[in-house]
Parts: sequence; C-alpha cells; structure tokens
Amino acid sequence: MLACMVGTAQGGLQALSRSMFGKLVPEGKTNEFFGIYNVFGKFSSIIGITLLGIITQLTGNSLNGVFGLIILFIIGGALLLGVKEDGVKG
Repeated sequence: MLACMVGTAQGGLQALSRSMFGKLVPEGKTNEFFGIYNVFGKFSSIIGITLLGIITQLTGNSLNGVFGLIILFIIGGALLLGVKEDGVKG
C-alpha cells in the first residue's frame, strides 16, 4: 500500500523539487548547485536503505524500519517550512 502511495506522487514531487531548486539557484552557478543536489540525492538513497535495514535488524520488525524513514520525511518537511519563496526569480 505504501509503495502504491509513493509511486503515485514520486514523479510529480521530484519534478517540482527540481523546478523549485532551479529557481533558487543563483545565476551562473547552476552546474555546481545541481551537482551538489545530485550527490545529496545519492547519499540519501544509501542512508535511507541502510537506516531501514539497521532498524529492522535491531527490532526484528520491518514496520519499525519504515517508521524510521517517516521520521526522516518529517525532518525534511520541517526544514522545508523555513524556505521562503518570495525572492524566487521566474
């Protein structure tokens, strides 16, 4: 069920995040900023799977591992609340 919910929204959310990030990037610094964006994307995919595996191994329940990922999403959402779009060009 969770995979279906993520699958229906993931493509659109990724496109929106890249679009907003592109608007926030300073002129002439696009390559550097998108390079960092991609590195953090790869890093987060490794950290997420590792966290899921470690929590599942420690607790013996894969649902607890998913809750660990939900905590990461909550932290990310809280960080995004501080982003101001007022100065966004475009």
